[in-house]
Amino acid sequence: MNAVPGNVERTELLHKGKANNVYATTNPNVLELEASDRISAGNGAKTDVIGGKGEANNLVSMAIFQQLNEKGIPTHYIGPGSNAASKYVWKADQILLEVIFRFKTKGSFTKRYECEDMKPFDGVYIEYTYKSDNAGDPVIPESAIVQLGILTRRELGYIEYITEQVALFLKEFFAKCNGDLIDGKIEFGRLPNGQIAVTDEISPDTCRILDKETGNSLDKDRFRQDMGGVAEAYQEMAKRVAGLTEKKPSTESGGCAYAG
Repeated sequence: MNAVPGNVERTELLHKGKANNVYATTNPNVLELEASDRISAGNGAKTDVIGGKGEANNLVSMAIFQQLNEKGIPTHYIGPGSNAASKYVWKADQILLEVIFRFKTKGSFTKRYECEDMKPFDGVYIEYTYKSDNAGDPVIPESAIVQLGILTRRELGYIEYITEQVALFLKEFFAKCNGDLIDGKIEFGRLPNGQIAVTDEISPDTCRILDKETGNSLDKDRFRQDMGGVAEAYQEMAKRVAGLTEKKPSTESGGCAYAG
């Protein structure tokens, strides 16, 4: 995979999301994704600004994407962006799904099925939600995904396989940070050449992680559940991830076949 072209520069703001800003660049196939300090829960019903959150999330996300690329798992990640909160990514058409992986019962799953909290699954449990704030991000069955033309059955099988591989990698990754990964979500998109790749971010905003020793939350649950110490949790996780390696993530991307 080619390194980021040296003349790439940020241009106009294309989209301001709940947690990230998306910028065009001077390369039509490259975007700059900037993690903001904004935080939200309940589909935007609860919002705030947490100082340093964007930089912490971006550090974690870049480290993860770099290692996924090295493992041959396709992602949109290219390399570090123009500031500590941003990264360069290949432009991708969003697939309107959030792919949820679970190692233990928690959160919405426990409420939905009125089941025991923190009960381990036999392997990686995967489910899908339709990505729509208006609809409330409802759980969507595989048959509906195919019938609505969101994915073919073959593509759905491919995404399930990639999700399982990513989940198992993340379980090991966060364990090295003295964390217990409970569940998380992954998003996918189609690169300009049609390849399906992991997109968006993977961070304490998208994963539920508990400290192995104390059981304390190191993710967005601290905000969702009014636990306090939100900024401290994000900074602690970023510090642990930074300690895994002495060098910054490379600007080379080994897992994405698209070369611009």
